[in-house]
Amino acid sequence: MKKVIVFLFVFSGLLFANECDKKIERINKEISFSKANGNTARTLSLELALKQVQNDCAKDPLFYDKKLEAKKLKEQEVEKIEQQLKELNNQKDYMSKAEYKAKKRALKDQKDKIKKEIEEYIDNL
Repeated sequence: MKKVIVFLFVFSGLLFANECDKKIERINKEISFSKANGNTARTLSLELALKQVQNDCAKDPLFYDKKLEAKKLKEQEVEKIEQQLKELNNQKDYMSKAEYKAKKRALKDQKDKIKKEIEEYIDNL
Protein backbone atom coordinates (compact mmCIF):
# COMPACT_ATOMS: atom_id res chain seq x y z
CA MET A 1 0.00 0.00 0.00
CA LYS A 2 2.82 2.42 0.87
CA LYS A 3 4.51 1.69 -2.47
CA VAL A 4 1.34 2.61 -4.32
CA ILE A 5 1.03 5.89 -2.43
CA VAL A 6 4.68 6.75 -3.06
CA PHE A 7 4.29 5.90 -6.75
CA LEU A 8 1.19 8.08 -7.07
CA PHE A 9 2.92 10.95 -5.30
CA VAL A 10 5.96 10.75 -7.60
CA PHE A 11 3.81 10.30 -10.71
CA SER A 12 1.58 13.27 -9.84
CA GLY A 13 4.72 15.36 -9.34
CA LEU A 14 5.85 14.49 -12.84
CA LEU A 15 2.49 15.45 -14.30
CA PHE A 16 2.64 18.91 -12.77
CA ALA A 17 6.33 19.57 -13.34
CA ASN A 18 6.89 22.87 -15.08
CA GLU A 19 9.28 23.46 -17.95
CA CYS A 20 12.02 24.61 -15.54
CA ASP A 21 11.96 21.28 -13.75
CA LYS A 22 11.88 19.35 -17.01
CA LYS A 23 14.73 21.36 -18.49
CA ILE A 24 16.90 20.94 -15.37
CA GLU A 25 16.20 17.21 -15.34
CA ARG A 26 17.13 16.85 -19.04
CA ILE A 27 20.38 18.76 -18.56
CA ASN A 28 21.30 16.69 -15.49
CA LYS A 29 20.76 13.50 -17.51
CA GLU A 30 22.98 14.86 -20.27
CA ILE A 31 25.65 15.78 -17.72
CA SER A 32 25.58 12.25 -16.29
CA PHE A 33 25.84 10.79 -19.79
CA SER A 34 28.74 13.04 -20.80
CA LYS A 35 30.59 12.32 -17.56
CA ALA A 36 30.11 8.58 -18.09
CA ASN A 37 31.60 8.94 -21.56
CA GLY A 38 34.51 11.09 -20.38
CA ASN A 39 33.49 14.09 -22.46
CA THR A 40 34.75 16.86 -20.18
CA ALA A 41 34.22 19.71 -22.65
CA ARG A 42 30.57 18.75 -23.09
CA THR A 43 30.18 18.31 -19.33
CA LEU A 44 31.52 21.81 -18.66
CA SER A 45 29.28 23.28 -21.34
CA LEU A 46 26.24 21.51 -19.90
CA GLU A 47 27.09 22.61 -16.37
CA LEU A 48 27.19 26.22 -17.55
CA ALA A 49 23.85 25.75 -19.28
CA LEU A 50 22.44 24.22 -16.10
CA LYS A 51 23.55 27.23 -14.05
CA GLN A 52 21.90 29.56 -16.56
CA VAL A 53 18.66 27.61 -16.46
CA GLN A 54 18.72 27.54 -12.66
CA ASN A 55 19.28 31.31 -12.58
CA ASP A 56 16.41 31.91 -15.02
CA CYS A 57 14.14 29.62 -13.02
CA ALA A 58 15.13 31.21 -9.71
CA LYS A 59 14.05 34.60 -11.06
CA ASP A 60 10.79 33.23 -12.47
CA PRO A 61 9.76 29.58 -11.98
CA LEU A 62 7.49 29.83 -15.04
CA PHE A 63 10.16 31.43 -17.26
CA TYR A 64 10.37 28.55 -19.74
CA ASP A 65 6.64 27.86 -19.59
CA LYS A 66 6.05 31.44 -20.72
CA LYS A 67 8.60 31.07 -23.51
CA LEU A 68 6.97 27.87 -24.69
CA GLU A 69 3.55 29.51 -24.67
CA ALA A 70 4.91 32.49 -26.61
CA LYS A 71 6.35 30.11 -29.19
CA LYS A 72 2.98 28.39 -29.59
CA LEU A 73 1.26 31.74 -30.09
CA LYS A 74 3.77 32.69 -32.77
CA GLU A 75 3.21 29.36 -34.52
CA GLN A 76 -0.53 30.06 -34.50
CA GLU A 77 0.16 33.44 -36.11
CA VAL A 78 2.12 31.70 -38.87
CA GLU A 79 -0.81 29.33 -39.46
CA LYS A 80 -3.19 32.30 -39.76
CA ILE A 81 -0.91 33.96 -42.30
CA GLU A 82 -0.70 30.75 -44.30
CA GLN A 83 -4.51 30.66 -44.33
CA GLN A 84 -4.59 34.28 -45.49
CA LEU A 85 -2.17 33.39 -48.29
CA LYS A 86 -4.51 30.60 -49.42
CA GLU A 87 -7.47 32.98 -49.35
CA LEU A 88 -5.46 35.56 -51.27
CA ASN A 89 -4.64 32.96 -53.90
CA ASN A 90 -8.37 32.22 -54.26
CA GLN A 91 -9.08 35.95 -54.75
CA LYS A 92 -6.24 36.41 -57.21
CA ASP A 93 -8.54 36.64 -60.23
CA TYR A 94 -10.44 39.57 -58.72
CA MET A 95 -7.49 41.94 -58.25
CA SER A 96 -4.74 43.44 -60.32
CA LYS A 97 -1.47 41.60 -60.67
CA ALA A 98 0.42 44.35 -58.83
CA GLU A 99 -2.08 44.39 -55.95
CA TYR A 100 -1.92 40.59 -55.63
CA LYS A 101 1.89 40.57 -55.64
CA ALA A 102 2.06 43.39 -53.07
CA LYS A 103 -0.36 41.66 -50.69
CA LYS A 104 1.35 38.31 -51.15
CA ARG A 105 4.80 39.85 -50.51
CA ALA A 106 3.53 41.63 -47.38
CA LEU A 107 2.07 38.40 -45.97
CA LYS A 108 5.22 36.43 -46.77
CA ASP A 109 7.39 39.10 -45.13
CA GLN A 110 5.18 39.02 -42.05
CA LYS A 111 5.38 35.22 -41.97
CA ASP A 112 9.19 35.27 -42.34
CA LYS A 113 9.48 37.82 -39.52
CA ILE A 114 7.41 35.63 -37.20
CA LYS A 115 9.38 32.50 -38.14
CA LYS A 116 12.60 34.36 -37.33
CA GLU A 117 11.16 35.31 -33.93
CA ILE A 118 10.29 31.66 -33.32
CA GLU A 119 13.87 30.63 -34.14
CA GLU A 120 15.15 33.25 -31.69
CA TYR A 121 12.83 31.86 -28.99
CA ILE A 122 14.13 28.36 -29.63
CA ASP A 123 17.75 29.51 -29.60
CA ASN A 124 17.21 31.31 -26.30
CA LEU A 125 15.49 28.36 -24.61
